[in-house]
Amino acid sequence: MLIDPRGHERMRDLHQEGGGSAEQEEALAIDAAGDAVDRQDPGVAHTTSVLLRSFGFAIEGVAYVLRTQRNARIELALGVVAIALAAWLGITAVEWAVLVLTIALVLALECINTSLELAVSLASPQRHPSAKAAKDVAAACVLLGAITSIAVALLILAPRLVSRLLGT
Repeated sequence: MLIDPRGHERMRDLHQEGGGSAEQEEALAIDAAGDAVDRQDPGVAHTTSVLLRSFGFAIEGVAYVLRTQRNARIELALGVVAIALAAWLGITAVEWAVLVLTIALVLALECINTSLELAVSLASPQRHPSAKAAKDVAAACVLLGAITSIAVALLILAPRLVSRLLGT
């Protein structure tokens, strides 16, 4: 049984239903004292070390997504191409802001999609229509973000690219 910091039962018998061992359950259990960040907690040496550890976890998450998700690697590569093209075309500061935010949005949606897929697979190891729907909706969010990013890239980059290529 997994317990959250408030002491309420979070998930009951998840591993028993899925055939998980006591060691797996213990590995997934939440350490309420270790997860809390409190300036008064003598177990927390420095806020800086906690912050650095949090950044480390975030970097591990990004690395996991890039290592395991082909679409994330494609999206990152297209983002790099868009940035290189934008630099070559000399877009304005506002256009840079829109372009960078759009690229970041697509990559963030891919990370959220991956985390949701992992959580749904953990919570529902057997096929279930609701689990499929949750995964499909998360994938649809990434698709919507990707289509929107293409439109944004075309609106920002295409006029300048055509002008540059035609010499006008």
